[in-house]
Amino acid sequence: MSKLDRREFLVVSSVVAAATAAVGPKVFAGEAAVPQRLAVGFAPPEEGAAVVAASSIPAGDGAFIGRGARVSVSGASGGADNPRARRAVDLLVNYSYLDGATRRDAPFHAWSCSRTTGCQGSPVSFRVPVDDVQKISLSVGVADEKVAPVGRTIRSGETASAALPVTLSMLSDPSSLKLVRGFYVIVPLFEGDRDPRWSAFTLDRREGRWALHDSDGNVASFEHFVLRVDYA
Repeated sequence: MSKLDRREFLVVSSVVAAATAAVGPKVFAGEAAVPQRLAVGFAPPEEGAAVVAASSIPAGDGAFIGRGARVSVSGASGGADNPRARRAVDLLVNYSYLDGATRRDAPFHAWSCSRTTGCQGSPVSFRVPVDDVQKISLSVGVADEKVAPVGRTIRSGETASAALPVTLSMLSDPSSLKLVRGFYVIVPLFEGDRDPRWSAFTLDRREGRWALHDSDGNVASFEHFVLRVDYA
């Protein structure tokens, strides 16, 4: 490579790397793996709404008491062209119940998409009672050959070995996000990934799915999916 060619290559590489780091997580991962953590954004329940970090929500909405919550998932957007490089393909809802005097969780396989076919997952909607524990407990993981069918309570041995929790709560719990009406944008991140720059995106619907869009109207290039939370 000539000096000029090398210089041009380094400049272009630096610009691409800087742009990727400024906006969101890397989009060049070639292998499927369990993400290390989740970035979560939030937008109010209206089309074209600005997105902020979900951690900035100041307080939970007590109006969910007595009503419960309705959670809707419309499908995954963004991410690698190769479906086998998809980062997260599984959403579990952990329903809380009392077994005598002991409170337990019953994981329910609510939604998934396919690494094999590239299917982005069918839209689903489900109700979660919140009166007893005043929170919604979710887990995002990677589906494997033993994953349970969507719409069924999970038995032992049917889940992937790792899952990342997302808790939406009405309580003052520093480890949880606040439960309010609106859209929660879930972005799986590997080690070294940066959180998306939420202010660079708005939330709009495209092809039946809610997704992040940049200022040019393009869907965000990194993998994400959107939960809509409302009163049941």
